[in-house]
Amino acid sequence: MKAPSLRPQSRLQNMPCCSCNNLMPDAGHPGPSVSVSAASPTFSRSQISVAFQDDVFTNHTGSRRNLIGIPSCNCSACEELPGSAAGGMAGATNNRCSTNGYEVLENHSGPGDAEEEKIKGKLNFFFLNPIDKYLASKRLPWKLCLQILKVFLVTVQLWIFADFRSSHTTYYANQEVTMQHLFIKDWDQAREVNAYPPATGKLALYSKLEFIKYMDYAVASWASVEGSSLAPFFRNSDLWLCVQHYGARNISRDLSFSFAQESSEECIQLQADQADKFNTSTEWMEDKHFTVHWHVMERLYLNFSLTSINLSPSGLHPDPECYQFLMQIMFDNTDHDGQVPVYLDVEPARIQCSSDIKTTSSFYSQFIMFFNVLVILLCTCSLFLCLRSILRAELLKYETEHLLGRNYDMALTVGEKLEFLNLWYVMICINDCLIIGGSSIKLVLEMKKIASEDLWDHCSMMLGTGNLLVWIGLLRYLGFFKTYNVLILTMKGAAPNIIRFLICAAMVYIGFVFAGWAILGPYNFKFASLMSTSECLFSLINGDDMYATFNFIHFNQSPSVWIYSRVYLYSFICLFIYLVLSLFISIIMDTYEIIKIGYNYGFQPSRLEQFYTSGDSEHPSGVFSGESSLDRLFSIIRRTWNYHNQRNYEEME
Repeated sequence: MKAPSLRPQSRLQNMPCCSCNNLMPDAGHPGPSVSVSAASPTFSRSQISVAFQDDVFTNHTGSRRNLIGIPSCNCSACEELPGSAAGGMAGATNNRCSTNGYEVLENHSGPGDAEEEKIKGKLNFFFLNPIDKYLASKRLPWKLCLQILKVFLVTVQLWIFADFRSSHTTYYANQEVTMQHLFIKDWDQAREVNAYPPATGKLALYSKLEFIKYMDYAVASWASVEGSSLAPFFRNSDLWLCVQHYGARNISRDLSFSFAQESSEECIQLQADQADKFNTSTEWMEDKHFTVHWHVMERLYLNFSLTSINLSPSGLHPDPECYQFLMQIMFDNTDHDGQVPVYLDVEPARIQCSSDIKTTSSFYSQFIMFFNVLVILLCTCSLFLCLRSILRAELLKYETEHLLGRNYDMALTVGEKLEFLNLWYVMICINDCLIIGGSSIKLVLEMKKIASEDLWDHCSMMLGTGNLLVWIGLLRYLGFFKTYNVLILTMKGAAPNIIRFLICAAMVYIGFVFAGWAILGPYNFKFASLMSTSECLFSLINGDDMYATFNFIHFNQSPSVWIYSRVYLYSFICLFIYLVLSLFISIIMDTYEIIKIGYNYGFQPSRLEQFYTSGDSEHPSGVFSGESSLDRLFSIIRRTWNYHNQRNYEEME
């Protein structure tokens, strides 16, 4: 925007200068008068915009005079410039009267100018859906095509990965069951089934004799595993026996004891080449001068590792796969209550086989590699297009905000600014990043470069979450149809009230969780921890396992707790099932009725919608397609700078 210039009045014909004391609006568009003093004969655009702000978005005739009611300067000394000098706009005043013999000239910009109509056309095109944009511009909606193609490719990729991951997990689980049968004495197959409630109790030891028998069985099984096991297991480490003791020492019959400075840990080693000489654990510990202080024992470990080979690989490559299993048998006495539970922990890790045989990749494995690269490229293109759309929307927001501030002295509200941020595009960008990251990890795993279990979990979470967001993104395109759009608008409209309602309900829910954990936890294993208490109460809301929860605590255990448990459970069920859920459903139904009324009688247009629909003509197809985002960004910066400079110049006058 150029700075105002001064031109001698003598060069103007029939335009003597004076001061206009009163500016009257057109007869066809009545409005308030604007008084201008002789010392300051000019009137600012902001004064006119504020005076006629209500008319800006209600009159859609397209005429500047009819739209905002700008008056003409009609006095004996000052006249309005011809319409042609003001860009052809009726009633456009392009001069300011002064008393010093000069006329102040302004730029040809203001309400109803060509730039405003251009911005209205951009806004009108921006808020169209992809189908209407295609009909207006006759250009292929690339983002729509990419999303439809991506949802199928990503789903197929996840299907292949899930099958691959499931086969590995099954192999690890079966190997763990084999280890339990081989190294834990009297293992019961009922423990292999995850039943609720559990079919068996804890696997625990209660006497020193049992303890020695279990240790003898585990060490003897390790020594003979290469010959006794049906699977190809091989020892590749020594066996370590480690004991952790409490700080207390010398506990006597009269319950006197002495404290050591700190808890201690002692270990002894049985080398792999001496495994055949093992007889009993007692003899082994005596030979090593190793003593277990049973009364102050905290934990006891048996650590060793085995290697194995899988000749029927479940991966993409037909090569055999080699594994190392880090084993730990733990006798846990941390509770120090006479019950010592026994746990077997198996940590598998894939290792490189030492075979010199060179194998070639199959066609299927090469196809999967190519498929992963294709998904990465597709998601990269989708990410680029969505980021470009978000950038263009932000540029359009600043252009609109600059135009409204300059022509009408108005600012966009937070809600109006958020209309330019398409959350669907944001979600697509998130799922693209997740899928690109997950596919890259999948490539590394399938090429057998890294064999970390954490990478498997990270890859599955990234691919699974990305696929979930891809399918959720399809709701955007279902919203183009009226029947589906009612449901989508209902969820969108009810979301703020639902969030506020859930915050209030969460306060009550958290109170019940803490009360149940503290009071019922010692008597009911469902309330043993905060997490299990929350899960139990959430199940009760959905009507799951109610009778078992009521019947778990008996009257003879604690009469006061039994009575409290009845009051607690009845209150929670009545409050959340009959009240909270009913209110939750009513919030959604109220929003649904409002949306249906809007579809039947029309929605109230927003202020921004009223602005861009007041243009003289609709957006011509492809008229803004050649504009560079970088040029638009520089243009916004330049116009903002010039606008502030001109405002400062006017204030100095």
